[in-house]
Amino acid sequence: MRPVHPMPVILTALCFITIHTIAQNSVGKIILTKGQKIEINNNTKSVVSQEMMGQAIEITVEANMVHQLEVIDKMSNSYLIASTLTKFTTNGSAMGQEMKFDSDKKEDMESETGKLMKDQLNVTKEIEISEMAKVIKTTTKSAPSASGGQLMDMINNMTGGYADESNGSGSAFEIIPSGKKIGDFWSDSTIMGDIKTYNSYTLKSITNNIATLELKGKQLINKKMEQQGMEINIKMEAKISGEGIVDMNTGLLLQKTTLIDGNGSAEVMGQSIPMSSKVTTITTIKKV
Repeated sequence: MRPVHPMPVILTALCFITIHTIAQNSVGKIILTKGQKIEINNNTKSVVSQEMMGQAIEITVEANMVHQLEVIDKMSNSYLIASTLTKFTTNGSAMGQEMKFDSDKKEDMESETGKLMKDQLNVTKEIEISEMAKVIKTTTKSAPSASGGQLMDMINNMTGGYADESNGSGSAFEIIPSGKKIGDFWSDSTIMGDIKTYNSYTLKSITNNIATLELKGKQLINKKMEQQGMEINIKMEAKISGEGIVDMNTGLLLQKTTLIDGNGSAEVMGQSIPMSSKVTTITTIKKV
């Protein structure tokens, strides 16, 4: 029997290892194609507890937002993306009162809340976003009304979210820096108005170029808002934890679960009201 020369076997093994290593490495940026369509589904559950004059008050809010994204164009180092809020529902209760809204229901859209939301729903924003998923500029085809903006701001305050300039499109991406291996970590920070967020990520596992990330961090809020004619100053510090699943080939986030557990106070009419909040958000992204 003719002996097998070891060199081809070694080369084959080395080629396999090299290909395997490349396939497991993040591209370090988002990769999109012109005409690509993406749906972002955000489900948030929030419980806010307050104590006023010895009485405990609990406010619960469940909210769902669906954004549709379309890649309009690919530039040299950026993408032009059209983002549209197509669905919005809330179901909340506070001090025995319920608050419900469903944008799919005609009667809800004809209500006072619906009138405030009409310039927010199905309004397309065009966002230029860099390959690092940073907003460069944004334009709105139809300018939202101030009232609608205030309503959305109120919902975002209750659910722990914020009305960012990407119109929701930023939550579709999670960039893993190139060269990161299992067990490696990195961090980033964002400032959105009066909300500062500091995140730390750990690369837990990789399977077929789908990465699982562990998220830890903190969020600082020092925000003034107006409610029922009163100015309220909210100060909170929260711990962030969660897990995300990312396509390393494209930087597209497939699913993410985030828990924000915070404590602080609300200053109103010279009184300091202790408060705590727990916000759980499940984000699911799919190509359409």
